[in-house]
Amino acid sequence: MSSFADVGGRAARRGNLLLYDYVRRAASWLVRSLRLRIIASGLSDVPTGQVVLAVTHFGYGDFLPVALAWWTDRHDRLRFMVGPRPYRSRLLGAAITACGGLAVLGEPNHASLTAAVRTLDAGWSIALFPEAGVSRSFTVRRCHTGAVRMALATGIPLIPVGVWGGQRIATRGHGPGNRTHRGSFRNAWRAPIRVHFGPPVVVSAGEPPEFSAQRLQTALQEAVDAAARDFPLGRPRGTWWVAAKDGGGAPTEAERDIWDAFDASHGLRPDRDKM
Repeated sequence: MSSFADVGGRAARRGNLLLYDYVRRAASWLVRSLRLRIIASGLSDVPTGQVVLAVTHFGYGDFLPVALAWWTDRHDRLRFMVGPRPYRSRLLGAAITACGGLAVLGEPNHASLTAAVRTLDAGWSIALFPEAGVSRSFTVRRCHTGAVRMALATGIPLIPVGVWGGQRIATRGHGPGNRTHRGSFRNAWRAPIRVHFGPPVVVSAGEPPEFSAQRLQTALQEAVDAAARDFPLGRPRGTWWVAAKDGGGAPTEAERDIWDAFDASHGLRPDRDKM
C-alpha cells in the first residue's frame, strides 16, 4: 500500500468514500466476470504521493481501467472530474458526488478549478480528461488548461495517462444498441485494455498555461501510442477502432474537427463546461 507524501506542507489524508469502495468492488467483479485484461505499464516511473492524472478519452468507460489500475498499484482512491451531462440525472449525479466526483460546470477557470485545488490541498489525487470529450479520431485533441493550472497551483506532479482498447467496447457512434453494430458488450469478453502512465509533464509558471497544455497533448499522444504499440490485438489496418494515422478506419483528425464543430454549433459541446 503506497504512502501519501506531503506536498508543499499539505496534510494528505485518505478520507472515507464508502460508495466509491462499493463501486470499485462491483467493477472488479465485472472485470473478473468478463475476463477483461487491464494491462498497466509505467507505474514504476510515477512519483509516490499525490498526483494529477490527465487521461486520454477515446472510450466512454476509460475512467474504469485507470481507477482499477491505480488502486491495484497504490491502494489509492482517485477523485474524478466529471462533465455536466451525468448530472442531468439527479440520481446519477448524487451517486457520482458520493463517489467523490467533482463536477465541471461554468466558465473556464471557474469554481470547478477552485474546488479541484481545494481537493488537492486536502490530500486527494485527481484524475481528469483534459480533452473535455471523447475523441472520434482516437488521437489526442487539443487539451484545455485545467490540469496544468492545478499542477501549477499546487506543485503536484502532472502525469499523462494513455488508455487504449476501451473504444472497442463503447465510444461515440459505436456501442451496445448502436445501428453500426460496432462496439458491444460482446467485445468486452476477454478484451484487453492497455493503460500507460507516462513521466511527469513539466509545467512552468513563467509561460502561458496554453503552452504547457500543448506539451501535455504531446505527452498524452506519446502515452497512448505506447499503450497501442504492444496492444495484444495489434492495430489491424482498416479496423474502425484504429486511428487513421496508423492505417485504421477511424475518422481523420480533420474529419473529427468537422464533427466537433457540428456538435458545438448544436450546443453539444458548450465551451462554458470546459477546464
